[in-house]
Amino acid sequence: MSVRSIGHTLPYTGGRVLDLSDIGISTGAYADLTLAAALLRIAELAPAAEIFSYGQHSLLKPRNALAVATIGLPFSVHGPFTHFEFATTSSGKHRAAVDLHRRHMEVAAELGAFLYIVHPDLHRRPRPWNPRVVAALERSFDELRGLQDELGLEVAVENMPLSRQSHFTAPGDLDLRGLGLVLDTGHAALTGTLADWLSEPQALLRHVHLHDNGGRGDGDRHQPVGSGVVDAAPVLAAARAAGATVALELTNEADVLASLEYLRAHDLLSLRVR
Repeated sequence: MSVRSIGHTLPYTGGRVLDLSDIGISTGAYADLTLAAALLRIAELAPAAEIFSYGQHSLLKPRNALAVATIGLPFSVHGPFTHFEFATTSSGKHRAAVDLHRRHMEVAAELGAFLYIVHPDLHRRPRPWNPRVVAALERSFDELRGLQDELGLEVAVENMPLSRQSHFTAPGDLDLRGLGLVLDTGHAALTGTLADWLSEPQALLRHVHLHDNGGRGDGDRHQPVGSGVVDAAPVLAAARAAGATVALELTNEADVLASLEYLRAHDLLSLRVR
């Protein structure tokens, strides 16, 4: 599918450096809506969106690409989960994962996304550190770097929760091979590494997922900002210093509104909740 065939003039946002006030809202909070409806609601609350390109919000569906082009909201894209395929030693599964991201990246780039986000490995059960998995992941990052250069769309890798179930939970765990870093604050709180990520990320901080939880021993609940152990102020200061963008990654609109109100009340955000 070519986005140009839709017949709309696309807003260009690729390569744009967004101001911190351009905090985005993930479409994951509106998973029960169509992507068009989700983006229209986000546009009432914030000047940017993060599209989780999966299920009914997949950018591979022509109606969703049309919605993005028509609404014209600046956006990042969270690619589909390929936790096991990226970390596998199976060349066939590895190739399928990279090809899947290529397809999503091609549409995202043509629509003008300013960032494309990927997960590394995340396993169902704890397992020991495996250098073969590390090698497979870093080979995947090399290939994504090639796609980044080819398509002109920046790619960034997100840190994971559950220390023994992923090979990327702390700074320096993996060589991102020139890709950027997405600091997920809730994931870092669960692994006890948030202070480490803020002080020395050992990678270019490109984007932040902002949400909260109770820290070690809690679950990856994606709770409202200010409801748990994550201190948003130093996170946003680090994002500002790095020129990184920020997105609220929550599961429902009530938590989105609570988070925006918390940030506004603490003078951390210039947005007005409508």
